[in-house]
Amino acid sequence: MKLEVHSVYNGFRVDRSMYVEEIHSQAYSLTHVKSGARVLYLANDDDNKVFSISFKTPPTDSTGVPHICEHSVLCGSRKFPLKEPFVELVKGSLNTFLNAMTFPDKTMYPVASRNAADFKNLMDVYLDAVFFPNMLTDEEVLMQEGWHYDMDASDAPLTYRGVVYNEMKGAFSSPDALMERHVMENLFPQTAYGVESGGDPDDIPNLTQQAFVAFHAKFYHPSNSYIFLYGDMDIEKTLEFIDGEYLSKFDCIEVNSEIYRQVPVPSTVKSYPYGIASDDNEEGKTLHTLTYVIDDALNPTVGLAFKVLTYVLLQSPAAPLKKALLDAGVGKDVSGDFQDGILQPVWSVSVNGSEKEAQEKIIPVVQNVLTDMIKTGIDKTLLIGALNRTEFTLREADFAGRPKGLIYGIRCMDTWLYGGDPLDTLAYENDLQVLRQGIETGYYEHLIEKYILKNPYHALITMVPEKGFTERHDQEIADSLEAYKAALSKSEIDHIVAKSQALKQRQATPDSAEALLSIPTLQRSDLESKAENVVFQVEDMSNIPVCYVHDVTNGIAYVNAYFDLYGFSREELSYIYLLSDLIGDLDTTSHSYGELASQIDLYTGGMDYSVSAYSDIQDNEAYTPVFQIKTKVLSQNISKLLDLMKEISLNTTFTNAQRLRELIEETKSGWDMDAFRRGHVIVMHRVLSYLSAVEGFCDAGEFSYYEFITAAAKQAGQDITKIADGLSHVMKKIFTQSRMTLEITGSEEDKEVVKKLLPAWLAQMPLGEKNTVLCDFSCNKKNEGIMTSGKVQYVAKGGNFRQHGFSYTGSLQVLETILQYGYLWTKIRVQGGAYGAFAKFYTNGDMVLCSYRDPNLKDSIQVYNELAEYLSAFDVSEREMTKYVIGTLSRIDIPLTPSLRGAKAMNRYFTGNTQEMAQQRRDELLATTVSDIRALAPLVKAAMADNCLCVMGNETAIRQNKELFGELISLPD
Repeated sequence: MKLEVHSVYNGFRVDRSMYVEEIHSQAYSLTHVKSGARVLYLANDDDNKVFSISFKTPPTDSTGVPHICEHSVLCGSRKFPLKEPFVELVKGSLNTFLNAMTFPDKTMYPVASRNAADFKNLMDVYLDAVFFPNMLTDEEVLMQEGWHYDMDASDAPLTYRGVVYNEMKGAFSSPDALMERHVMENLFPQTAYGVESGGDPDDIPNLTQQAFVAFHAKFYHPSNSYIFLYGDMDIEKTLEFIDGEYLSKFDCIEVNSEIYRQVPVPSTVKSYPYGIASDDNEEGKTLHTLTYVIDDALNPTVGLAFKVLTYVLLQSPAAPLKKALLDAGVGKDVSGDFQDGILQPVWSVSVNGSEKEAQEKIIPVVQNVLTDMIKTGIDKTLLIGALNRTEFTLREADFAGRPKGLIYGIRCMDTWLYGGDPLDTLAYENDLQVLRQGIETGYYEHLIEKYILKNPYHALITMVPEKGFTERHDQEIADSLEAYKAALSKSEIDHIVAKSQALKQRQATPDSAEALLSIPTLQRSDLESKAENVVFQVEDMSNIPVCYVHDVTNGIAYVNAYFDLYGFSREELSYIYLLSDLIGDLDTTSHSYGELASQIDLYTGGMDYSVSAYSDIQDNEAYTPVFQIKTKVLSQNISKLLDLMKEISLNTTFTNAQRLRELIEETKSGWDMDAFRRGHVIVMHRVLSYLSAVEGFCDAGEFSYYEFITAAAKQAGQDITKIADGLSHVMKKIFTQSRMTLEITGSEEDKEVVKKLLPAWLAQMPLGEKNTVLCDFSCNKKNEGIMTSGKVQYVAKGGNFRQHGFSYTGSLQVLETILQYGYLWTKIRVQGGAYGAFAKFYTNGDMVLCSYRDPNLKDSIQVYNELAEYLSAFDVSEREMTKYVIGTLSRIDIPLTPSLRGAKAMNRYFTGNTQEMAQQRRDELLATTVSDIRALAPLVKAAMADNCLCVMGNETAIRQNKELFGELISLPD
């Protein structure tokens, strides 16, 4: 139905109606008259409906109260008196998105579902959670989700525990996270942006229950809320429900939630230490960030322009400012970022792989390069390419499986929160027109002059590595806790012990059947019984197999080339992974790397390169390894795309030693920054590499690749010839006709254009020889402890059930859900204090359990070891079992975009997974019973008995448990 402006519907007054062509939606701005709640509704035909309620929540300290509040409101409420309704929703709803997010100045609670009844249930639970949470009266919620003193017995040491406390310990284990913290506190010393909304572990224990409750009382009121609705829904019934059940219970009040603007502070240059492991080398581990406050959040045109400028200056392979900084020797890796979504956005230049002494060079280089650029003008080709890239992304609106409405809702808050028009960030055509015209009018040069060259409001912050820093800090905390305990009376100590034990008892006690019934859920009969069938045709084009997926793509063609990697040695594989990181950023015989980057940006939506492996669905020893060139392009530019694919795959050169050296050092620096943050991915592949060849192949692109790129960076500084020869060798061996498979997703016309143009590419491509030999991996159980300066662990244990005679079944998908949101959630997260844990079962028999940002090590392994016993006694009601099935489907049945549909087709093609097999697995999933889960206990027991273990984490914690490991190693250096 259409809503009429000035009319009132179920308590909501329609203030504005506007059609937004860019997102094909009729937008309505509404106000709930009684409570003062603001509402934005985007009406369209998208069945993936989105609801979000957000609150302006500027913090005044770094205790993390907004973040802890975000966790805690989802721990039981008035209508849903469970310990964690959020978990029950994850298990038992068909949501396509379900989460909550803390930002520096706001907290958002979005949900999405394609099922109308499910969508209403999700809204109900979330609205009750934010307005009537149990956290207001139950002190154990703050203890669990935030922090508490923990002591098992009076003679035990006193420690801190809490989910957010450990999450932020993990977050602050990365030097770039510490960098951001110091940047913001220096630039915004008197506003919300100068403190840590997520919580600083040093400050979190200062949060009291009184302050916790007061924060909710102040900010979680409809008058301070922003409600977002999106999609095809019965809007009148939706508004009736929100009004009748919730908003009508509140009166409009004044909420002082103003986000204050920081008066510019003098420019500053400062240095801070961060910890590295005792075996790490300090050389090349310094980080610098130069940050300017742009101070114009309510001008989306400026924001979009700065994203274009960031790409032009610092992200493109041809980026001139990046090149100048590298040439000046300030570091090995230079990047840039424009952070909007705050009242005073910031633009940053970051340098990694540096030394402390390079700090003084950074500002002069930036000033000189940008001053010259103002005089001579920015390269128009770079601006046009960057703007085309930005425009392509806006029009494609492909968010890798996440609902469009979710992203639109987040974008709206970038202006809405500060009193601006929420539609300004969605209606982008006028912005693009200004930016196009600005290429010829000096618009971008003016922005650089105004916001950077003549802007004294900036800070240059440096993070310097220091051995022993983490250990000293940890010891200071331990000493402080010991001194605090020593000052306590016996009754006070007994009180802490009693509270610790009471919390553990609460955590171990299941919700009552009555409480569980409060969460609405669907029936198995409501579920789609048929597995989604991605239809694709395989045909021959010039003797090349081509998989074609017909789809409506809004004039975009997805053309992906796959080259099998049979017949390569282990050493060659390292060079293949390196090639995937470097190709496309190097010179070719016809173009310099800068010219090539411009061509890619001018004529395509992007070209990506990766290496992956597809396990055979029936033979657990077999897999298909591939090198993939992934592209997207407007249909009219397919010819240009294929020319570029031909040029890059056949004519890339490795003779520019300086460029090759820069890229290798940049890749190494990136791994130094990211390794700990993605520790769960590293240890999962590493532990399974002890067992299976396909995971040995994957690990060759993870921890083993980190070791290789570290050695390559050292080699590059001396003699780069061997590396260049290795890259040239594997490139010539990969890109041959005999290895090639093509995938096209788009229209029939797109396919015919590719068919016509393909022979020109193949005519220059060697035929090559067909090979079926897989890379030889000797799978040895190493059980490694990877030592870092991090403050938490990633604990992985794995095995292979097929090697013990068991088979894969659809019920294992349900078991993943049971473990992630049942057993592991309770044992590892709730009781153990880790941020999370999960399980994966693969069709080739590999299985792995892994914790994330875990304060424990040995205790988590014990939890894994007791899993089979838990499963053998597993017993839940039919209703609870159905919820696990539903939750599993919500994870599997994500709405497919055209690119995801093409990817799924290729997965079917390479694995041999037929529609019949997929349907069988789905049938098994849908029919899963309690007895089916119990029957999996022997499978898990056998796999866990393989006793394969890999942990990445705190050096001290790993050394204290060295008897668990076969080898103790450090991060590559």
